[in-house]
Amino acid sequence: MARLVSKVYGEALFEFAKESDQLEKMFEEALDIIEVFTSSEEVNDFLNNPNVNKDQKISFLHTVFVDKFWAGPVAKIFKFFHIDIHKGQNPKILEFLSIVIRKGRQKDIVPILRHFTHLVLLSLNIGEASVTSAEELSDKQKKDLEKKLVDTTRFDNFIVSYNVDESLIAGLKIKIDDKVLDTSYRTKIDSISKNLRGLKL
Repeated sequence: MARLVSKVYGEALFEFAKESDQLEKMFEEALDIIEVFTSSEEVNDFLNNPNVNKDQKISFLHTVFVDKFWAGPVAKIFKFFHIDIHKGQNPKILEFLSIVIRKGRQKDIVPILRHFTHLVLLSLNIGEASVTSAEELSDKQKKDLEKKLVDTTRFDNFIVSYNVDESLIAGLKIKIDDKVLDTSYRTKIDSISKNLRGLKL
């Protein structure tokens, strides 16, 4: 259900951004908002507090992101929590998020915005990949891998997030959208173990 909500709202925001010729601007704003929501438990706790009414939540959202409040006490509060918030420059995206809050979907704000940014990147023919390796990859390895991704997919470029998981032992796990390519030794060992368990001696 949550995935359906993020898809419907994310697509609506994407269409609105295209029609209003603000795709790039709203994309940057969405990234700023995602950064705040994923780095601050305080913001999420406030917006998900059942004792806070929707008008207060919307007011809080505008207070955090709109320019005229940036030099005030709100900025000091978030700096205290080591949260870096860029100045809001696009009230349109905040109007959209106000609708999301009025619908009681504030918990879906990050998934909605992530789906929106995903659609923007797709429209620019930029792919997104998550790469997990057993140890940190070198700059050359990352460059070679990204070139391989471009050469073997329809995308012109890639945004890649890199993670380390020592339990993989060796090899890589690459995720693009819902597709996963797993060449790790851990997966091969698990597969062998599963086949052995099925043998009747």
